[in-house]
Amino acid sequence: MSDYEITVNIFIHLLNTQSSLFSAEDRITLIKLINNRPDDIKSLSNAISDWLSEHPEVDNALAEFEEIGKRGPGDKQANTNIPKYELDKKNILNEIQQSLSSAKEIKKPTST
Repeated sequence: MSDYEITVNIFIHLLNTQSSLFSAEDRITLIKLINNRPDDIKSLSNAISDWLSEHPEVDNALAEFEEIGKRGPGDKQANTNIPKYELDKKNILNEIQQSLSSAKEIKKPTST
């Protein structure tokens, strides 16, 4: 995987596993940001990196996963079993939208 693919893949993984890092506004902004980019992994990765530079909490979480992948043999490693996601524009948008839907469902009060 290229560095661009790794960034996007880990970003999608964070959307799925650490959704609390992303507000509903963040997700809407990301959808707009990705929609305005060509379906090219380098462009998509750069857009995500630009967004991350303004969101240090998410950037730090992503950096932790990147660092785990760079450790040498014999070093203690955390679980690096991150699934490989489809890394095209359509799938990235779907992942963001699904995480937005999930966040809304969690916040809905239950009727009694």
